[in-house]
Amino acid sequence: MRLFIAIEIPDDIKKGLAEAQSKLKGAGVDASWTRPEGIHLTLKFLGEVPEARVTEIMTALTEAIKSTGGFRIEVAGAGAFPHTRNPRVVWAGISGDTDRLVALQASVEEAMVKTGFEREDRRFSPHLTLARVKYLRARDNWQKALDGVKDLKLPSFDADHVSLIKSELKPSGAVYTELGKINLK
Repeated sequence: MRLFIAIEIPDDIKKGLAEAQSKLKGAGVDASWTRPEGIHLTLKFLGEVPEARVTEIMTALTEAIKSTGGFRIEVAGAGAFPHTRNPRVVWAGISGDTDRLVALQASVEEAMVKTGFEREDRRFSPHLTLARVKYLRARDNWQKALDGVKDLKLPSFDADHVSLIKSELKPSGAVYTELGKINLK
C-alpha cells in the first residue's frame, strides 16, 4: 500500500483553499486539482509499503515525536514550483511556528531513515499542494489569477497530531485513509 506521514488540515481551512483554487481554475491552465478534502501537509512520503510494516512505522513515529508538543501554523501566501512563470505545482504556503514544524519533519525523516526508508534528497519546504500543472495555455491570465491569491491568508490552527495515511490512486483522484494518529503533547 502507498503511505505517507502528514499533518491534517482543519475543514474550515480546506474551505478557504477551495476558494483559492476556484479563483485559479479559469486562468488558462490545464491541471490536476487536489480535491480540497484531500489537502494535507506532507511530512514524509513513504511510497509502497507492505501492510505488515504499519506497526513498525507507527512505533518509530511515536518514538520520534514523543517529546514534540503541538504548535500553531497558518496558511499564508500562494505560488508555484519551480517558478510562477513555469508552474508545475501550485501551492499554498505555511507560516507560523515553522521552526517547530521543520524540527518535527526532521525527526520524522530521521525515524523513517532508521526504519529503512530512503532519505528525501530535497530540503523540506512546507506547503499545501493545490494543483499539479500539465500545461499552461494563457500565461498572462495565469499570472493575473496567481497574483490574485498570492497574499492568501487563512486563520491559524493547532498542529496537534501527526497521521499515517494510506493513499489509493483512483481515476477520480486519490482516496486517503488514516491508518494511525499520534498526538503531539
